Parts: sequence; structure tokens; C-alpha cells
Amino acid sequence: MSDSYIQLPDIVCYKESMETKKLEARILKLKTELSKIGDMRPGSLSQQYSACQKPGCKCVDPVNPRKHGPFYQLSYSHRGKSTTQFVRPQFVAEVRRQLAAYKQFKSLTQEWVALALELSKARMDVARATTSKSPRTR
Repeated sequence: MSDSYIQLPDIVCYKESMETKKLEARILKLKTELSKIGDMRPGSLSQQYSACQKPGCKCVDPVNPRKHGPFYQLSYSHRGKSTTQFVRPQFVAEVRRQLAAYKQFKSLTQEWVALALELSKARMDVARATTSKSPRTR
């Protein structure tokens, strides 16, 4: 046998160490991306049209009825409470940006949690591989 050999636990530890470094680097990148997210809000924005039903109004024209609108409605749930509110047209673009930021926040945090679970498992595997097996006491 030559002087240069690697024991199996050393290979496992090296592989696991590389894996943990990659996971830690990705988590750090996620944290950086999260710190760049600006204003956000949960929910969805919908466009609504309505008919007032007043006699003579364009919305009740028998030949070519045209509803009033669009009106923009924001709906969301927070702390178990559902909320709906109208959004003025001049704020629609900003609300859409905030909704997109929230979706990005949710996506990044879900990825972070998945990576954190994977990192925790990898660290436990490394610890298990590096500790010597001690006899069990009964």
C-alpha cells in the first residue's frame, strides 16, 4: 500500500464541506437579494367594471351598453383578516410594483428555508462522519 491514501470518511467530509460552502454562499446571495427589495404588499389587483343602472346612462343602453370603469381593486389577507380596497388609477403602477416585490420576497424566503434545511442536514452528516462511533451504553 502506498503512503498516499485517503480514508473514506475524509472523502465524505470533503464532499460535505464543499456542499455546505455552496449552500452557505447561495444563502448569502439570497440575503443580499432580500435586502434590495423595496416596498411590498401581499395580495392581488383586479380590474372591475360596473353598471349604475340609472335611466339614460350609457351602461344601460339597450343597443350598446358600456359599463363604467375600470376600477382597480386590491384584495389581500393579513393576520387572518381579508381586506379589499379600491386603488386610484394614479397609484396602480406603484401597487403593481409592490405586489411584484412581495412575490419576489416570498420566492426568495421559500428558497432560503429549503437551503437552510439542506444545509442543516449536510452539517449533521459531516458531524456524524467525523465523530468516532462510540459504544452504546445500556
